[in-house]
Amino acid sequence: MNETFSERPEVLEPQISNDIEAESEKNAYLAGELEHFSSGMSQVAQSKIGKVALALEAFGRRIPLVGGRRYLDEALDIARLPADERTSFAHMVSPAAIGSHRSEYLSSAYAQFIESVIPADPELLDEEDLQALEDVNSQLYQKVVHQQAAIGSALRGMRGAFNRLADWAAAKLTRRSGKAGYLWSLWSDYKSFKCDHGEDLAAAESRGFNRLKYLIQVLRYALANPYACLHIFTWHRFKRLVRVLLGIEKLNGAAWIEQRFPLDANVAEKPVIFPVDEVSSGSVELTFPAYENPLVSIIIPVYNQYPTTLSCLQSVLAHTSDIPYEVIIADDRSSDITESIGDRIKNIRVVRNDVNLGFLKNCNNAARFAEGRYLVLLNNDTNPQPGWLQSLLDVVSTQKNVGLVGPKLLFEDGVLQEAGGIIWRDASGWNYGRGQNPDLPEFNYVRDVDYISGACVLLEKGLWDELGGFDERFCPAYYEDTDLAFEIRARGLRTVYQPASKVVHFEGVSHGSDINSGIKKQQRINQVVLRKKWKAELEANSCDVGVDVFDARERAGDQPTVLFIDHYVPFYDKDAGSRSTFLYVKTMVEMGIRVKFLGANFFPHQPYTETLQQLGVEVLYGETIARNWKLWLEENAKYLDVIYLHRPHITEDFIAEIKALKNCPRLVYFGHDLHYLRTEREAVVAGDEKLKKAAESWKAREIRIFQQVDTVLYPSDVEVDAVREIAPATDVAQLPLYVLDSTNIDPYEFSARKDLLFVGGFTHTPNVDAVLWFISEVMEKVRAVDPEVRLHVVGSNVPDEISDLASANVIVHGFVSDAELEQLYRAVRVCVVPLRYGAGVKGKVLEALQAGVPLVTTPIGAEGIPASETVMAVAESADDFAHELIALYTKESLCEKQLAERPGFIEQFFSKEVVRGAIDRHILCGIDE
Repeated sequence: MNETFSERPEVLEPQISNDIEAESEKNAYLAGELEHFSSGMSQVAQSKIGKVALALEAFGRRIPLVGGRRYLDEALDIARLPADERTSFAHMVSPAAIGSHRSEYLSSAYAQFIESVIPADPELLDEEDLQALEDVNSQLYQKVVHQQAAIGSALRGMRGAFNRLADWAAAKLTRRSGKAGYLWSLWSDYKSFKCDHGEDLAAAESRGFNRLKYLIQVLRYALANPYACLHIFTWHRFKRLVRVLLGIEKLNGAAWIEQRFPLDANVAEKPVIFPVDEVSSGSVELTFPAYENPLVSIIIPVYNQYPTTLSCLQSVLAHTSDIPYEVIIADDRSSDITESIGDRIKNIRVVRNDVNLGFLKNCNNAARFAEGRYLVLLNNDTNPQPGWLQSLLDVVSTQKNVGLVGPKLLFEDGVLQEAGGIIWRDASGWNYGRGQNPDLPEFNYVRDVDYISGACVLLEKGLWDELGGFDERFCPAYYEDTDLAFEIRARGLRTVYQPASKVVHFEGVSHGSDINSGIKKQQRINQVVLRKKWKAELEANSCDVGVDVFDARERAGDQPTVLFIDHYVPFYDKDAGSRSTFLYVKTMVEMGIRVKFLGANFFPHQPYTETLQQLGVEVLYGETIARNWKLWLEENAKYLDVIYLHRPHITEDFIAEIKALKNCPRLVYFGHDLHYLRTEREAVVAGDEKLKKAAESWKAREIRIFQQVDTVLYPSDVEVDAVREIAPATDVAQLPLYVLDSTNIDPYEFSARKDLLFVGGFTHTPNVDAVLWFISEVMEKVRAVDPEVRLHVVGSNVPDEISDLASANVIVHGFVSDAELEQLYRAVRVCVVPLRYGAGVKGKVLEALQAGVPLVTTPIGAEGIPASETVMAVAESADDFAHELIALYTKESLCEKQLAERPGFIEQFFSKEVVRGAIDRHILCGIDE
């Protein structure tokens, strides 16, 4: 803390005093639990029970089915270790390796905390003291959880059961009645702790690598996705899988399997249907919420069919929440009990016509009474599904120039009825996707369409009034919804299909299904009316029947189309490469480019896949695509302008088939970083000859890719120069890694901030090395100047060798949400990126620039960033790095100098305009002109 105790309030508030006392009691309990663990374990070697148990364990080790580890023997060493290191019990570390690290006991750490932070006079305590105590107790609690997870890991299963049995036998042999043995006591404590803290314990235990669990996961993935599995199969991946499952390759093994062999947690669900009950419908009463200022007016046109209307109302009431809305029943002179609907259904408005007007005029009339900003026209033969209305509103609130939006329509059995509509040049229409699986990728992304079925549409009330409602030329019904979409489009607005909104439509309930009889025959008559009214529009912008469906389904027009191919959909909140890919997808969509995305594992990882789909990106996934991706390319290559390939090992899987296409599009390759250069640098740091050979292999593979594509892109000028050196004929250019916003930088208040922050995904080995090096070589030099400084380590897939270093001064957060990361960026004083090897522009460096936090990095971290020395401090050796970091951490003027340069730097090198220009020049290469 920066302020002195003398500056604190002289009077301690009662609440703070009580909280301090409560937190102190918590600490005493936690410290006592750890001491209990330590003293009990240390008794094993001295007690008779322990000696017998050790002998039995040594004997049991020789039995094939239960042989292996000697847990009690190792526990003797574990008991003498500081609490931080007892997790070796779970990690199966040999006794010889246990003594390789040392840290303070919790009790001494806590005593040091009390002495240095808590003042002798309790009246000087304040909220900051309480927060500090809570932080220490939180760390203590995490250690207790971790140790209980260690006990559970060691004492579960066959081996654990044998050890507990040996412990019990030892107790019996020494005739200590009533004493079950120490391992039984530990096991009992573990089960009790699990009852009270099950979720936290499960989270801690899940961090371990369970070989059987992941073997089963791989097998389940292979059975569920045989074609996808065959596609990603290579001997290199197979050998790595074997090494991971055998425990030979431990670093990020779980993350590697989760990403490449994921299990689909999404099970297709049948729609929720409220039965149409002819017998009891008249006795059902409903009460809708009453809102003084509704945002949405839901207009339900009805004519008799009361049980059907009731089913619709039940569904609306059950599946519409957190949105102020009103329901208007447009009663077109019904003769059944619809006449008295207001007696049973409360808080709805009933607009009853004096004469039967027909569907179209009934809707127009009822809309005059709507009070909401938005109108929803909803057929009474529908059942909206959960979240239907919010999903529709999301489109109009997040996308530009939307005039009309509608949902995915389903049949009662869940089969797709319509995923937006196509109008052909002769004015005939298609319900796109009718009769197919609604979960297929082509039906699950937001897109512009010719029209939305009038069974459910949403638009602004002001736009409806401007249009004068439905055109009465289409009375009494049919094609009025199509005409509405055309009228809206004529005003420069879009008609959009939203697949996240689902509505069941009992098609044919209102007017039957025979287009040659009854009111349904009006459908054929009004097709002619529409063709006459919109002849010029149809001739100019519609296709002949059944032709170019790929374009017609989303009104592509002359939009350029780019197909991304990467390892999987971008995990934009977990690693820099994915974040870069996501930002480029988003920027291209904003530029009016039609984007398709193919992940090499063909898996719809969530929420990442849906995020792309809601942007308007068609994501190709599933076994159908895995089985037929070559056919998909053959059929649709003529609609693609660019195939944008990512990463060498992914490009190798697709490039031969792509080059063989009859209509091969322009091929652009983005390597993210030069793999051979990164591996070459790692070999130098590690002194590893195998890595040197691997670097040569990567170089040869990358050169082969360069020779097969039209353009090669890398984010760093260093890599661009390296490509020109090893492959002079390559068309290579530099592409900014990120899109940054100079106007979105948080204010920085030096005195209100403290601590350091490192951010990076730990499937990337340079990040692991960076944290280990910083903690071992730099951190103590910084603490010598400020003992209270802490390092916050943030990133997915934290390996044990880093999580084991967690202490009062090293806070290992692991993966955090974007919101949590933003809070950390706003709280820390300086960011560190201590990379010793790697290649390419580092996303974590650019994120720190965007976050408005002073930064210290290495030459590797700054590589490829122009004029880097103006916006960050750069140092290579441990001493120099510590010197630069201490200077920034202690001198406000140096921080302000760095930050003052950021806005201009971002505008010059990483702004949206710069990135759009790079896309036009290097990816589209004038295609959209």
